[in-house]
Amino acid sequence: MQQQGRKPVTDILLVDDDQDYLHQFGRFLKGEGLSVHSALSGEEAVACMEQQTYRVLITDLNMPGMDGLSLSRKAAITSPKMPVIMITGSILPEIPWLAEEAGIAKVLAKAVNPEELLMAIREVLEI
Repeated sequence: MQQQGRKPVTDILLVDDDQDYLHQFGRFLKGEGLSVHSALSGEEAVACMEQQTYRVLITDLNMPGMDGLSLSRKAAITSPKMPVIMITGSILPEIPWLAEEAGIAKVLAKAVNPEELLMAIREVLEI
């Protein structure tokens, strides 16, 4: 039974504007025993974080509206202990610096495979 005033906890909030990506990685992570909630935008993810607590946020960098960096900054305010993993296809040299400035724990290159993502999750959760 959930205590009054406490938000339910889900392992992962997975955010990307690509539904195929959300489905593929969500299915894989659920198969690994993790609970996963998906959001198609940064704005939707913020609404999710207002309703639930997540152990890890995984976000794409480039999305319409709120990008992954902005989402990560908001997450750092609302859930300061929640690690963020960002996935990006961008090759801009300033991405690592911007990610660090936004409080992102780990950056993975797009075309990341599910096993690599799982290893990153275990690393940031120290499990």
